[in-house]
Amino acid sequence: MPIPLPCLFVQLCLCLTFWGLVSPPLNAQMSADYEVLIQTNDGRSIRGRSVSQDSTGYRFWVRKHGRETLVQNSDIKSVDTIRFWAPPVGSYLNPVGPNNGFGLKKGEVYWRNYMLSSNFAAVGITDNFSLGAGIDIASSLTAEDDHTLTYAIAPKFTIPVKPDLVSIGIGGIFLNLPDYEGGFSTHNLYYTAISIGSQHRNVSAGITMVQVEGSLRASPVYTLNANWFINAIFGVNAELITGAPIEGSVILPGIQLMGRWVDFGISYPMGWFEDDRFLSPLPVASLSFKFSR
Repeated sequence: MPIPLPCLFVQLCLCLTFWGLVSPPLNAQMSADYEVLIQTNDGRSIRGRSVSQDSTGYRFWVRKHGRETLVQNSDIKSVDTIRFWAPPVGSYLNPVGPNNGFGLKKGEVYWRNYMLSSNFAAVGITDNFSLGAGIDIASSLTAEDDHTLTYAIAPKFTIPVKPDLVSIGIGGIFLNLPDYEGGFSTHNLYYTAISIGSQHRNVSAGITMVQVEGSLRASPVYTLNANWFINAIFGVNAELITGAPIEGSVILPGIQLMGRWVDFGISYPMGWFEDDRFLSPLPVASLSFKFSR
């Protein structure tokens, strides 16, 4: 007798949580919050985000101290770039909500553009709460109703149960979307997700409840997500979205190129709805800009 999908999903979440809590800490180079690792002549190791470098020394931002720090060149033994920073795929605006436990830290700003038309920006209000908002230009212009926009508002809380090992995300997305009758309807998404690993190498599972025009759907949407950076600038990722509210499943394998200020991603949608399978003729491309202290 086949095991129901919700039971399989719960078992997966429990296995991920157990593995994350009992597994040893990840290597420091997998840290999600820092770009550089400085080794000093007296044996200290200092991690932080690079700010500037001149003839006097290396200036960087140490988050746990909440301030910039200058290390004199004469005190530096080595400076290693750990990894460029960016929220992983799946952190914010997805078809049925973010599906991982990561968010922005205080003062970080991230703006992402999908296929020129969809724009979404998020800002870290605190280290564990971020707020995002976005609009879609194409659907807003082509809809018969001329007095509204396709927009999204997305608050998100994150709980670092065990830093760089287990993270939980809780939040919602409040959407105004075009409907089949030429007007617009409201869609509210309420989700929770758990991630195992750092922002650069992780596996995540999430569950989302969908509310359309005030009516909450009886069945949830389930999401799985994986991000794996091969090196400092190149990574692969994949997402699975399935459940009764979307009447099928969507798979999005992709790649991500990450720079200091700009990211570029490509995913290739495929899946099935009821008895119909589909394969997108074109990939979905995104261009992102990031700003942080």
